[in-house]
Amino acid sequence: MLKRFSIKELEFTAEHLSMWSKSDFGRYVLATERELIAQKYSALPGYRFMHLGLTADEQSANEFSQIHRFNFQTRTGGCSSDVSAVADLTELPLPSDIVDVVLLQHMLEFSASPQSVLAEVCRVIAPGGHLVVCALDPFGPMGLAKLPMQLLSNSPQYRFHSLRIGRLVDWLTLLNFEVDSIHHGAHQWPFLYNADSSAMLESREKVKLGVKWDLGCQKMGLPLGNFFMIHAVKRVSRVIGNSSRNWKTAARERLTVSASQSLGSKKSVDKRSSENNF
Repeated sequence: MLKRFSIKELEFTAEHLSMWSKSDFGRYVLATERELIAQKYSALPGYRFMHLGLTADEQSANEFSQIHRFNFQTRTGGCSSDVSAVADLTELPLPSDIVDVVLLQHMLEFSASPQSVLAEVCRVIAPGGHLVVCALDPFGPMGLAKLPMQLLSNSPQYRFHSLRIGRLVDWLTLLNFEVDSIHHGAHQWPFLYNADSSAMLESREKVKLGVKWDLGCQKMGLPLGNFFMIHAVKRVSRVIGNSSRNWKTAARERLTVSASQSLGSKKSVDKRSSENNF
């Protein structure tokens, strides 16, 4: 019974999750995220961009302005030519502090160890670099449907960590990241959404109502969407070095230089006065 609630490694669930992300509801969530990225983060500075997602979503990567873009996947089977490499997300084959912008798209909640994945991703980000995290909201429609669907279905898209925003903010703070902004999106229910309007609710007016519902919730900033998006910046403080010089000696040297300068200026004034007397 407890196995129904367990979260497997991505190498075993990545293929099914990739298929789910290409479903009507999955495309709806990713499309909403792309719209937010285009509005808020398309002009982030930097040269190197890394994407970690359920699929090698080239459209999401194209929303960023970085010239050098690459992505990692966690599986070897069925990978397209858009995949740069296959790697374990807890051991990325990259040196530290080299990536300027990272898009971490629904990899934390579906990972067996989200803390390890986040720590490894933060390791490769350069000081002053940017991290954009997209995760399913445990208080949104998909999060509320998680528990009953775990009992009724074996699909891995309903087995994910309920990562609260406050928890992720705490993790990022411990990893020397400053959270800049948080957004929510995709407020429609997963069981009612379908790209085909006739199959969805048999009414185009109701489809338009769903679009208006999304726009209204985003305008009001309603924090109950299917996903949330966090933008954070890596802040690395400079180390204050301990000077080996004694402060008394340094102060004495400064006083000596100051006294010599004042003595020299006094001599020049006396010389000018004597010349004027002649």
